[in-house]
Amino acid sequence: MTRVWNTDYGNLYDVEHRIIEKLSREEKHMRAIIYTRPGCQKCRHTAMKLKQVMPVSTITADADDYERFRKLGYQSFPVVTVYKADGTHETWCNLQVDKIKQYTEE
Repeated sequence: MTRVWNTDYGNLYDVEHRIIEKLSREEKHMRAIIYTRPGCQKCRHTAMKLKQVMPVSTITADADDYERFRKLGYQSFPVVTVYKADGTHETWCNLQVDKIKQYTEE
């Protein structure tokens, strides 16, 4: 039996409702990319905290990355970029507890 849901979108069938629920969950997803330096405690701490609330990809920076980040004005690691569900992103460097808390305490 097909169930009909009465929602803000109008009457929806099961399949439509499941698709909208899935899309709504995906809209809330964020993702982080963290460039790290080998043996960096600040890098490990940042990645560990952000992994608790979102998917995180860590990349060990190489010489080209060091140069690229220096040209962008970043002077320490980790270099973190958080891609938000609304299509925007935020980037910072170093251990910034206030930035991490912004994402982990929401």
